[in-house]
Amino acid sequence: MTLWVFAGLILAAFIAGWVNAVVGGGGLIMLPSLLVGLPSETSVATIVGTNKTAQVVGNLTAGVGYLRKQRPDWRMFLWAAGLAGLGAVVGARIVTYMSRAVYTPILLVVLVIIGIYTWRRPSLGADHNGEGGKHPVLVPIIGLFLGCYDGAIGPGVGTFWVLTYVAVGGYSFLKASGMAKICNTVTNLVTITTLAIHGHVWWHVAWPLVIANVLGGLTGARTAMRHGNGFVRMMFLIVTSVLAVRMLVQLIWGV
Repeated sequence: MTLWVFAGLILAAFIAGWVNAVVGGGGLIMLPSLLVGLPSETSVATIVGTNKTAQVVGNLTAGVGYLRKQRPDWRMFLWAAGLAGLGAVVGARIVTYMSRAVYTPILLVVLVIIGIYTWRRPSLGADHNGEGGKHPVLVPIIGLFLGCYDGAIGPGVGTFWVLTYVAVGGYSFLKASGMAKICNTVTNLVTITTLAIHGHVWWHVAWPLVIANVLGGLTGARTAMRHGNGFVRMMFLIVTSVLAVRMLVQLIWGV
């Protein structure tokens, strides 16, 4: 890996933290960047493990910040986080058997779906509240599958968590965001631990990305307050579109 590629990954980690601070979905930037930037012989499990390590501190910091202002529903939250952790163990084991030939098309499809969904939902990430009927059993069950998805694939899971807590759990977006960040942190930590035991985390690459991701998150929060959600949403769509095209070119022509 050249110095320029490494610098590009650090920039991607910064942008991912910046985007994740407001609209979520930083993994949609970080993971494809690692898939494109790291050497072609790098295993999918190593890419996923390094990606999780790069983002876990930012997720934890954001989650704690939310929960300091919004007390969670502890019974639902702990059940959902616990089952999500179990799901992440399964997902992390699944990803160790996946090749790039299988993983790249799956990630590309996820990238396109989330991009289209974000484009068609201008209010996504806006600061508003929603209330619905609570389903205390269904939320943890969905959490089990989200944990498995996060361990195996990952991108977009933060958005899925928020939608689950709002649409199924009946919580406000603000409270849902805090619980989603912590649940995401739990599955990240479980995935990192499972993959690190088998040597699938490149720590020398991950730690500079951790620092860049946290700095990006702090900068993103200030940028959002200055320019608003619409600006960050536009940048998110631009970056994910560029990455999707780059992955498609790599998939078809191998360059």
